[in-house]
Amino acid sequence: MSEPTNYHDIMPGTHLGHYIVTEKIAQGGMGAVFKALEPALERYVAIKVLRPEFAMDEEYIQYFQQEARAVAALRHPNIVPIYYIGVETQIAFYAMAYIEGENFDDWIEGHRRFSPAEAQWFMNQAVGALAAASAANIIHLDIKPANFLIDQSNTVMLTDFGLAKKLGKADLGEGEREAFGTPAYVAPEQITREATDQRTDIYSLGATLYHLMVGLPPFDGATVEDIVWGHLEKPFPVAAAYEAHVQPGWINLIQKMMERKPGNRFQNYEELALALANVEQFTYEHYEKIVEVKPPKPLVVPRSHYSIESLHGLLRKSTEVWSSSGTNANINITREGILDALKSRTEPLNIDPMIKTLHQLCQPGKGREEDIVTAFEKVPNFHEAAYGLAKFMGSAEDHQLNDENVIETLGLVRANTLALTYFAFHYEMRGSVNFDWYPLWNHQLAVGLVMDFMYDALNLRRNGLEFVTGLTHDIGKIILAELYPFGYFCALEKAVRDEEHLSRVEREILGMEHSELVEVWLNNNLFPKEMVDAIAQHERPLGPNAHKLPLLTHALVSANQFCKEMGIGYSGEPLLGDVPWAEMESTALLWQKRRRTSYAYEDFVSDFHEQFKIFPDMI
Repeated sequence: MSEPTNYHDIMPGTHLGHYIVTEKIAQGGMGAVFKALEPALERYVAIKVLRPEFAMDEEYIQYFQQEARAVAALRHPNIVPIYYIGVETQIAFYAMAYIEGENFDDWIEGHRRFSPAEAQWFMNQAVGALAAASAANIIHLDIKPANFLIDQSNTVMLTDFGLAKKLGKADLGEGEREAFGTPAYVAPEQITREATDQRTDIYSLGATLYHLMVGLPPFDGATVEDIVWGHLEKPFPVAAAYEAHVQPGWINLIQKMMERKPGNRFQNYEELALALANVEQFTYEHYEKIVEVKPPKPLVVPRSHYSIESLHGLLRKSTEVWSSSGTNANINITREGILDALKSRTEPLNIDPMIKTLHQLCQPGKGREEDIVTAFEKVPNFHEAAYGLAKFMGSAEDHQLNDENVIETLGLVRANTLALTYFAFHYEMRGSVNFDWYPLWNHQLAVGLVMDFMYDALNLRRNGLEFVTGLTHDIGKIILAELYPFGYFCALEKAVRDEEHLSRVEREILGMEHSELVEVWLNNNLFPKEMVDAIAQHERPLGPNAHKLPLLTHALVSANQFCKEMGIGYSGEPLLGDVPWAEMESTALLWQKRRRTSYAYEDFVSDFHEQFKIFPDMI
């Protein structure tokens, strides 16, 4: 038997200290794990060997030994004990108990998902282990399913404190030690290299629990950057949890554990354990709902003659009596109920017949002039809309307009797209007995056209989804109103009456906002991911990494705000955004991506404001 001289020489039969290596059992970011025999005590151990770049760093080795001793001092039935710490010929390692059994990555690979009882069994033990570590001022920093083992007595054991650090001790220089964690479970503050504490482990434990209950990680992607961006920017994936039939109490618990800001999570394990004891009834106020004192926001003023009593035209006259009861009614609607109602419907939604045409709009063709001329004759309102849009684009006076120059002005692609849209409006979409969606469709159609014109003006690179993304971004409101007509009226009426943002009132009254529901509907019907992501994001804060979002998202956010400011149509949202269109980051980012480099920002803003003062009603 030999003693290895470096990390790469370790193989079965070699000695590390008084241990004999028998096999390699794992490879990770910090190094490799080997099974080994300790002859004197006739027992097997697991040996974690650090990668060479760590073992050759004298400062790190000192840090590692100090941390390993602190972890070795922990005595808890749910923590794998450390037996020995050694450095042999520039090989740094520590030996710990060898656990016969499996880890929770094995459960994931076997497509096993936690039941509520299994989640309780796991969390009680995981929280006990992490609370003990925290009491010793140790945080783990790499909580994930693979680092929880199950021994032969069905005990959950926490292992691999390879990233652990003692609270209060300064880190080594940035980049000199791997303290990032595992992308699928990493906390935002680890990604951004901010201060970490026990709340960091609570976040990663929440991400671990989400994966084990839902069967999917909370944020996924094709690259590490995609996954990391999810932790920093994407909303908590509530819909997937409900689709996996996770109970609301567990979803609320995980969501609080995974709040992006540490101050909004459970602040310690005592709080978390208390919530676990009554998890079925656990609720909490999501931090985005906290009311902050802000200056009054300006109201959306739609270009319409409708009264506020009719919610600017959204409420049909036959149901205006609802205004007398409105938000005084006792509404008992939940996110889970909405998703169940959507899933269990036996009849299609009123907008479902449009799905095929909307898919066609996702792949705009060139169109044929003769088909468009036929549409002028046979598709209701298309002739008026096409002529009005051509006049808006300024090619000719009213008396000069004819089918030929209208098609030439619009272009075959835009004319064909508009014809398909009006065909869907008049032959596919069924109306509502309670709501008149004319103002909302007018708003959505305008947003799609504004996005289209922005791409033209700035000569931006297209993906073909611009118009259809604008056209469909608010149909979650139509779906909510179809599933719960009176409940959705109450949300619309309260938002107008109390001058609150509609999305916030939707969450308050219905437990779900329209952008979440349309994301579910679009995904269920296999619409393109970039379109779905843009629509899901359009009502939410874009965050510090907004510049990394796709161009389509910024175009939708910008065009949506622009149409509200200009009063084009009415979406049911009574308030404008916090930042004017011309000052929005999304508007500026679109301009920065322009290929028409000579177009000054001030001219772009001025041109759009001036041009759209005369934008016609399109429906």
